[in-house]
Amino acid sequence: DPEDNRRGGELLRQLVSRDHTDIRVLSLYAFSAFEQQRFGEAVAAWEMMLKLLPAGDARRAVIERSIRLAQEK
Repeated sequence: DPEDNRRGGELLRQLVSRDHTDIRVLSLYAFSAFEQQRFGEAVAAWEMMLKLLPAGDARRAVIERSIRLAQEK
């Protein structure tokens, strides 16, 4: 339901604004934004995640691929 997606996205935006260091919230927010074709927001959230994750973290590769995919949209 588009209205549920919109409300869920708004809740995630509020959570990110309260704590922009929570990797789980940033991840949920990024994928929600991507699904709703808000690619700039998704990229911004993923870039924030990259700043928070240590260099050897396996999630970095997935995030980097997601950023490239969003930038192609």
